[in-house]
Amino acid sequence: MNLSLSSPRSRWLASSLAFLAFGAISAVPSLAHAQDANCPPGSWFCADTPPATPPPTPAPSAAAPTAAPPAAPAPPPPVVVYQPPPPVVVVAPREAPTVYHYTPRPRMPHREWGLNLHLAGIAMGSGRSGDAGMGLMGLGLRFRPAPAFALEANIDVAGGTDYNGFRRVETMGSMNALVFLNPKNRAQFYLLGGIGLSSARVSVDDFTSYADYDRKYTYFGGQGGAGIEIRLSRVVALNFDVRGFVRSRVDSGRTPEFIDPNSGRTTNTSGGALVNGGITFYF
Repeated sequence: MNLSLSSPRSRWLASSLAFLAFGAISAVPSLAHAQDANCPPGSWFCADTPPATPPPTPAPSAAAPTAAPPAAPAPPPPVVVYQPPPPVVVVAPREAPTVYHYTPRPRMPHREWGLNLHLAGIAMGSGRSGDAGMGLMGLGLRFRPAPAFALEANIDVAGGTDYNGFRRVETMGSMNALVFLNPKNRAQFYLLGGIGLSSARVSVDDFTSYADYDRKYTYFGGQGGAGIEIRLSRVVALNFDVRGFVRSRVDSGRTPEFIDPNSGRTTNTSGGALVNGGITFYF
C-alpha cells in the first residue's frame, strides 16, 4: 500500500500513531508502580489480585429474629436494715379500783313450806247505821312446790259490826292458789284465787225489836286478788295483798239476811274486800 504523507488521510494516520506512542510511553511508569505495589520485591511476574471482598451479611429472616446480645447483670440491691422506733410508753396515774358491794340473792330451794301469819281489814261499806267495820286475823300454811307457784290454806277469825249493824263473829276457811310473776326477784308480784267456806254468828243487845235476835249463817264463795311478797331472807318474807270476795248463804234458813228498807228487796248474797298484810316463815 502506497501512502503519501501529503494527502489528508496520511496526515490523520500519522497523528494517531504519534498519540498512541505517547500514551504507551506515559503508561509505563504507572504500570511499574502498580507492579511494585501489588507484587512483593523480587517477583518478576505479578498477576492482578482482585481486592478481597467481605463475606455477605445474611439478610434478617422474618421467621427467626436475631437474638439480642445478653444484657449485663444488674447490680445487687443495697442492703437496708430496718430498726423499729422505740415503743411509746404512757404513764397514767393509777386510780383506786372501784369497790362493788355484792349482795347475793337468796337462793330458793325447789320446794318450800311456809307458815303465814296475817291481819286484814274488811271493807264492806259504812252500813245502814254508818258504823260498820270488821277486822280479821288468821293463820295460813303454804306449800310452794315450784318458785312460781304455791298453794295456801287459811283459817281466819273475823269480828266487829256488820253491814246490818249487828255484832258478828265469823270463822272462815279458804284454799288459794298463788302464781308468782317474777319468782327470781327479791320483790315478787303474785296473783291469787280460791274458794272459801265460813260460818257466822250475829246478835243484837241494845235494839229492843231484836232483843232475842240470834242467828247463824253459813256461806260459800270465792275470792281473787293480787299482791307482793318481799323476801327479807331465805326463810322470812313479808306479804301485802288485796282480795275481793263474793259469797252466798248455803244454810237452811228461810229469813233473808239483807232487806232494803226503801225497795223491800231481799238477798242472801254479800261481798266485800280484804286488805291483807302478813309475814311468812319458810322452812
